[in-house]
Amino acid sequence: MIIVMSDSHTERTVIEDIKTEYLDKASAIIHCGDSELPVNDLIWSGITVVGGNCDYDPEYKDYQSLEVENQHLLVTHGHLQGLSGWGEGRLFDFAAEQHADILCFGHIHRPVCEIRNGCLCINPGSVAQPRGDWKEKMYTVIEIFEDSVHKNFKISYRNLKHEPIKGLQLELEMLK
Repeated sequence: MIIVMSDSHTERTVIEDIKTEYLDKASAIIHCGDSELPVNDLIWSGITVVGGNCDYDPEYKDYQSLEVENQHLLVTHGHLQGLSGWGEGRLFDFAAEQHADILCFGHIHRPVCEIRNGCLCINPGSVAQPRGDWKEKMYTVIEIFEDSVHKNFKISYRNLKHEPIKGLQLELEMLK
């Protein structure tokens, strides 16, 4: 299980609550930027985090790659790849260049879940300032199931009470 959150904008207690809920259960906990917290904050112990356009600490990484559950994850905020509310910029090309199996990104504060060129692309929405059609503060739980031919992803967007959000429970499948 992989936990993905983003755009917490100073809401440290939300990060802490999600971390406490999943630290002993998840293979990885990811924050896709715009926390506005210092990079050396103790909250980041056990969390893979990147910097966003509102993170002014120069020690944040622009992106991180990691191997989790036999998947190559790429974590970025998205602003440096030109992602905006009006277009994707080079974000999905960047994921392909990095050979990502799963791309986790933030910046637009809206849930996105799709497969592009063999890559699961996830925006977990925002745990602090949701935008777009979904007004609920949220994060994402990703479960991966594989056999010799298929990769199956169960994507569950959750509210801050850790409850599944109706209409945002997805199952996707792709060939390996």
